Amino acid sequence: MMNDLKKYLWDNDKQSAISLTFDDGMKSHLDLAIPILENFGLAGTFYPIANGDWMASLDRFRPVFENGHEIGNHSIHHWCSCASSINLDNIGLEYRTFDELEFELQAADRRFRAVFPEINQWSFCYPCYNTFVGRGRERRSYVPVVASHFFAARAGCEMSVAINSPYHADLHCLNSWKCEHRSADDLIGLVERTNDLGGWSIFTFHGIGEGHLPVERYDFEKLCEYLDEARDHLWVAPLIDVAKDLYNSQIINESE
Repeated sequence: MMNDLKKYLWDNDKQSAISLTFDDGMKSHLDLAIPILENFGLAGTFYPIANGDWMASLDRFRPVFENGHEIGNHSIHHWCSCASSINLDNIGLEYRTFDELEFELQAADRRFRAVFPEINQWSFCYPCYNTFVGRGRERRSYVPVVASHFFAARAGCEMSVAINSPYHADLHCLNSWKCEHRSADDLIGLVERTNDLGGWSIFTFHGIGEGHLPVERYDFEKLCEYLDEARDHLWVAPLIDVAKDLYNSQIINESE
């Protein structure tokens, strides 16, 4: 019976969990997001892309890692669906194969590990939240490919509720909230909904105060202030840390 289900308690008996994630290795992450996070004693998860002058690009995030934030893998080519692209370039996931995805993930893994050799367990961020290759009858999920290389992976969500259940979440296709253009009240409301349900919400940010798919600096700062004040019942941690906690609990439950 559902009413007999014991409420899941997160790290240190917290009611719910929140992870703040940041995609694409943007300048505003270094200039704005990280100082704001650290001002409130919060740690986030950052997903830079290993393309172009990849070593220098990734090396910008060495101090971020050394300050206690998570660095995750966001691929090399950042392949997304091209279903909405009005051009003739066949460069989207619709035209990719499993072999190409396998090569991409292995190459990206080598690049990230070259800059961050201390990291043993990695999380992955699906570019554009897309988790498939091919079209029509040939369309297939590449979540199993990601699961063979990474401890956890963040996707998006097609549902109105993007909270991850502590009982049923897929660690290799985690739901997340798209945070661009959201107000502080909206973001805080998502935190409160998460806490009411006792789940884990992952927030996806791109630009902070500027750039691609931004959220205003004021709204981001108010969210961080709220999270700092809610520590008594809320666990705010990098994605990989919450994923490890959830993995360990799932192993225990399966053995009982």
